[in-house]
Amino acid sequence: MKRPALAVAATVLAAGTLLAGCGSTRSSDSPGSDSVTGSGSAARSGSAAGAAAGSPDAAQAAQQEYEQQYAQAVADHDRAFPSVARTCAGKPTAQPSPVDTPSSGPQPENPKYAENHAYLRTAPLNPAAQCRGEAHAARIAAEAAAQPPTGPEQAKALLTRLGYPDATVDQGGDGVHFTFSVPQLGPCLTGVLSDPPHIEVHGPYLEGGCALPKGGH
Repeated sequence: MKRPALAVAATVLAAGTLLAGCGSTRSSDSPGSDSVTGSGSAARSGSAAGAAAGSPDAAQAAQQEYEQQYAQAVADHDRAFPSVARTCAGKPTAQPSPVDTPSSGPQPENPKYAENHAYLRTAPLNPAAQCRGEAHAARIAAEAAAQPPTGPEQAKALLTRLGYPDATVDQGGDGVHFTFSVPQLGPCLTGVLSDPPHIEVHGPYLEGGCALPKGGH
């Protein structure tokens, strides 16, 4: 499944932060290193490249690029799904931070339970993303209730017609299962096109993607 274009800028921001935290880079990996003048010059050049990448100007440029790509993604989404855009106009976009709150009650018998199940965690959603996901889920549920798909082919056709051509579908014992990321922006929608449909809105799994990871520890 394709990642939104704005994820590239977010990666640049993260890379800049890591470089700033490291303080120096290996001369052999630095784009500014000079292999002819010797290791001392290469190290100085590599350090300068690392400092430039982690500088406030570089971070600001990455932030501006991210904001521009995010704004473009929002515009593309809203043109494709105007009813969802109207429903969620004005919702806050500030991203909540995941908070792990240790329980003060009885702990699981296995002390590594939380660690072993960390692969099931999903990224938090801000109010705008939550609203957007619920609005998309409502569109799908209404269409599926009016004409329930009888198999994966019918489900794929329905989801494609509604604007979700990248949805993954498969047959389950309780109906047709599907999952996809809302085009351009997310979040993830996962559900069963049964009668009635059941659809969950969630962030991507921390290990990546919208599909439930099959692994664990």
